Amino acid sequence: MASSSSIVPPGGLVLVTGVTGFIGSYVASGLLGLGYRVRGTVRSSEKAAWITQAMTERHPSAEFEAIILPDQNATGAWDPILKGVDGIAHVAGDTSFGPDPNKVITPSVAGLRRLLDAANSKESSVKRFVLTSSNQAALNRTFGKRMLVNRSMWNEEAIESAWRPPPYEEDRSWDVYSALKAQTEREMWTFSREEKPKFVVNSVLPSCTIGAIFHEKQAGSTAKWVLDTFKDPANHAFLKDFGASYFCYVEDVALLHIGALTQEGVKNERLFGFGGSINFNSWLDVFRKLDPSKPWPEDDPAQLHDLSTIDGKTELNILKYFGKAGWTDFDDSVWKLYSLADK
Repeated sequence: MASSSSIVPPGGLVLVTGVTGFIGSYVASGLLGLGYRVRGTVRSSEKAAWITQAMTERHPSAEFEAIILPDQNATGAWDPILKGVDGIAHVAGDTSFGPDPNKVITPSVAGLRRLLDAANSKESSVKRFVLTSSNQAALNRTFGKRMLVNRSMWNEEAIESAWRPPPYEEDRSWDVYSALKAQTEREMWTFSREEKPKFVVNSVLPSCTIGAIFHEKQAGSTAKWVLDTFKDPANHAFLKDFGASYFCYVEDVALLHIGALTQEGVKNERLFGFGGSINFNSWLDVFRKLDPSKPWPEDDPAQLHDLSTIDGKTELNILKYFGKAGWTDFDDSVWKLYSLADK
């Protein structure tokens, strides 16, 4: 009798798209560390080489394969890549922060739909599909205002702003990014509702993700911005202007993805990576502990906090399943970033 389990089985094969990215690399590494096999998509042979070396160094006995996917929208592009795959972590996404929604959102939604259709084909063995979304898909950051975030919220404000008539100027880039995350995630849920696929879908909505760069060849990330500030305290404008937000440690974000792939009770969930609320002064506090000899600026009394809250029981249960008592706190997250960066 065939198994009715909807999870990726132990030792199963997981496709991780965007495996050379910040979050994608940690998702893949976490899966390999737990005994799963990973097939990752990359854009070039050069990226395939360094990510394979990085994964092999960390997990010498694990099975990792990098496959070049130059164009996700090419007809039939996904068919050979999905052969034998038990689960998909679709982490890849447009991070260009371009201001034109037609160039950023439209092809991304189309690419997601092609992948979903391929995963739902008769030949497919996919049991789980997990999409990396963003907290920005649900709402814009709120400063100094208490708000209960629920799982039915969508960032309609950003969508409306992103699709305003041209000209497409740089000041709408953040709204286009937020709308991109909202509209691609909505496409997945619409597909699940209307097509009733044979696989279970979940999404992960990380907030500002903190952690060490997985490999030196990775492009800029939160880690790079933070390291730049730590090396030169005068270079703090980005963190100050970024202001209040929630954060989440990158390995916690990876565990949410892995739980969404491998836990039977995690079905049709939007999993929020809300590890804690921080602002510019929070960064300064940790920096002073790391190196009190540097000329750090004074705290900014005008800085607010993001006071939105969410019932995160499902997320905490996933972390507990993997042996964690809760979210990695902010100090530990930043300390881990620097301890790994120094190696």
